[in-house]
Amino acid sequence: MRKILLAIDALNINFGAIDFACYVARLSKSKLTGLFLENSLYEEVEDAAYVSAGANELSYNQRQAITEQNIQLFKEACEKRYVVANVHRDRGLPLNEIVEESRFADLLILEPGLTFRKKIVGAPSAFVRTVLTEAECPVIISPESFEGVNEIVFSYDGSKSAVFAIKQFTYLFPELCSKKTTLLEVDKNSEFTLHEKPKIIEWMKAHYTDVHIEMLTGTVEDELFKHLIEKKDLIVVMGAFGRNAVSAFFKESRATLIMRTTNLPIFIAHY
Repeated sequence: MRKILLAIDALNINFGAIDFACYVARLSKSKLTGLFLENSLYEEVEDAAYVSAGANELSYNQRQAITEQNIQLFKEACEKRYVVANVHRDRGLPLNEIVEESRFADLLILEPGLTFRKKIVGAPSAFVRTVLTEAECPVIISPESFEGVNEIVFSYDGSKSAVFAIKQFTYLFPELCSKKTTLLEVDKNSEFTLHEKPKIIEWMKAHYTDVHIEMLTGTVEDELFKHLIEKKDLIVVMGAFGRNAVSAFFKESRATLIMRTTNLPIFIAHY
């Protein structure tokens, strides 16, 4: 991995997301690009979903001054953390800009509450959920605070998308091969295809040195919540957004509860 994007509302910088992104960049020895979404077209957009909080109350010069200040803060934060940083200033519609930028990136990092609505309604925001369905590279939802990775939890339901996410994460983060790795099987019917299980375990052990297998039976979102509620210092890996496990996991009420109570980074890859 060489190019990481961090999506930033140019008027509302999030230092927790920057700190996490710098951790990922240092771990993978990658450059970090701050994607400053200025949304200067908001005057032409009727949908309030694309209006940054408070943006319509600021003059053009005020918005530019805040953006410049936040860019400087971002550069200083990266420099203090020994991370090589770039800045892209995107002045179009935030969703369109993120999707286009993600096409030419290895990884996109988003804070769960990133929004361009006047009122934040919870995490993940509607904007973030939309980005997850359209991003053209893997995405990590950043935690509010982060100290490191001591364990990787792969959510596995036997689907192609789950296997794809596991592979994508592994290829992007070979530096984590010695960490504790848990293959968490979630099956509401407890009927996983038996002939596939040895194959995924064999693949896991070829890439990781400390592999554990755990089986949960029940409703996907409920069992994931119960398993993750008291966890810390780990990253969760899930399959394509909008399909079965992840779709259920990201129902607004459930996702808000999990993100607010676990404070865990979540890696999502499309199949």
